[in-house]
Amino acid sequence: MSFFPPLSVADAIEKIDYNQYLLPAIQRDFVWSSSKIEMLFDSLMQGYPIGSMLLWRVNGKNTENQRFYGILKKYRERYLIRSEEVSTKNIPSFEVVLDGQQRLTALYLGLKGSYAFKGYNLAWKDTEYSIPTRYLYLNLRYKKNKRNDLNDSDDDRRYEFTFLKPEEILNIDEDNKWFKVGDILGIKGTSQLNTYFKNNNIICDEAQEILSRLHDIVHLEKLIHYYLEESSDFTRALNIFIRVNSGGISLSYSDLVMSTTIMGWQNLDAKKEINGLVDELIKEYGYAVNKDFVLRTYLVLYSDDIKFRVKNFSIKNAKEFEEYWKEIKTTIREVFQLVTDFGYAPSTLTSLNALLPIVYYLYKTDRVQGFCQKVKYKKDRELIKRWLHVALLHQIFGGQAEGVLKAIRDTVKKDIEKGAEIFPAQSIASRLSKTNKSITVDEEFIDGLLFTSKDSRYAFPILALLFPHLDYKNRDFHLDHCHPISHFNEKKLKSKGILLTDKNKEYYTEADYFNSILNLQMLDGNENKSKNSKDLKIWIDENNISLKAYHLPKEVDLGDFPIFLEKRSELLRKVLTEELTF
Repeated sequence: MSFFPPLSVADAIEKIDYNQYLLPAIQRDFVWSSSKIEMLFDSLMQGYPIGSMLLWRVNGKNTENQRFYGILKKYRERYLIRSEEVSTKNIPSFEVVLDGQQRLTALYLGLKGSYAFKGYNLAWKDTEYSIPTRYLYLNLRYKKNKRNDLNDSDDDRRYEFTFLKPEEILNIDEDNKWFKVGDILGIKGTSQLNTYFKNNNIICDEAQEILSRLHDIVHLEKLIHYYLEESSDFTRALNIFIRVNSGGISLSYSDLVMSTTIMGWQNLDAKKEINGLVDELIKEYGYAVNKDFVLRTYLVLYSDDIKFRVKNFSIKNAKEFEEYWKEIKTTIREVFQLVTDFGYAPSTLTSLNALLPIVYYLYKTDRVQGFCQKVKYKKDRELIKRWLHVALLHQIFGGQAEGVLKAIRDTVKKDIEKGAEIFPAQSIASRLSKTNKSITVDEEFIDGLLFTSKDSRYAFPILALLFPHLDYKNRDFHLDHCHPISHFNEKKLKSKGILLTDKNKEYYTEADYFNSILNLQMLDGNENKSKNSKDLKIWIDENNISLKAYHLPKEVDLGDFPIFLEKRSELLRKVLTEELTF
């Protein structure tokens, strides 16, 4: 590896345009904010170093089974954040960016590209109205005086670089003169610079000084320092990449295996396919899905060892992954639809790993098509829903999940091989009972559930077990306080003739009681709107409510709240014990 003579910014931009700088498949998406790009240009103007890049020289003829990507040239928040693949068949040689992708991309977006981000308080729609295209501009009439402004702000920028919509600069006032930064690429040399000053009536000394400085840092000064790795060994280049990137956001195993997967897929673009599915799931359901989940799905389906190890993603395995990708993708989609039909949302689905046994079961029993709708699978769906509630409440996928996930996967596999015709929830419970991830129920566990707050992510599965009859598929359900929470203040209680004493005060004033499962129920949306903040007793009498169906005791008067808690605890304890036991 050698340290080569530095380049100018303009030289680097030209290399990007001619695909002389490309990215390896393992590189991440562009993540810099607009303000960080603005800060980069200010740093250059102030003469601050911006770090060295690390490049790997590649012979275009020796790139079989490898994919390379161009530098991102236009950025649209959420919708255009990834680079396009570049065919290297007709490129004799090029340099791969092992370290410096974010800086190079930022320079390009500021000088030749664009940066679109969502306007304040606007909807997430891929339109110019919601996400307007912006270009980097430099204010030629602003230069921060360090001596006078030192105490005004912690921001040490001296130049005003800002991403603006073109129409925003039309309202020019005396205090601002905006210059589109990218235009500096067409101004080369002192003669052209002076001509530009004359043609655009730039006579202010400070404005000329600022624009001259921008010209120098782009065209004249050699600011792009880099090391060049000239070995043709891909493994060595990969190892270098991993080491130099470990100082920032450390690479996960999924970053490493993604590279192998991309190289192994012959007919499909693995990066485009996997990222496309992730984007689709995020857009459709809102869950925090990433490529880790998709890659682990393959391991659960086809690998005995489900840990993220580079050796588990050989070129051979990658080809197998590609061969069955369509079916795997379809199954993942179906399972996310299934758990959404169960009533889960991003705020209540506490572990994506809990979905993998369901993915495995549907995939291996060939029940994917129509599983969410077909009547013949109704009993199976109900059992899976109940198992999912239980698994999430026991938090068995917390910490290092590989061990419990493998144990469950292997149990499901054995039952399928034996001809199981329904999800093997009981076999899973029996297998886990021999581990520290048991889902058996005891009094202490039930106590913890009963005192779960309404605001907890676990309140939904508890109430879903207690009220399984509601329309969770259409999301027409509400978590409701049996005794309205608005009643639990001293003034309201006093108006109802309830006096607080040392004996009863804690029940009426501590949220552990009135804001927990002990005082919660799940209601149909319309039913909850009708109930509103009525006294529990009045609501029951007016609507002829079945106490048994709502797990309510006879003591429903607010004045009997301590007794209500005691009696309802007994009722809920019994139901939960039955529902949680397989």
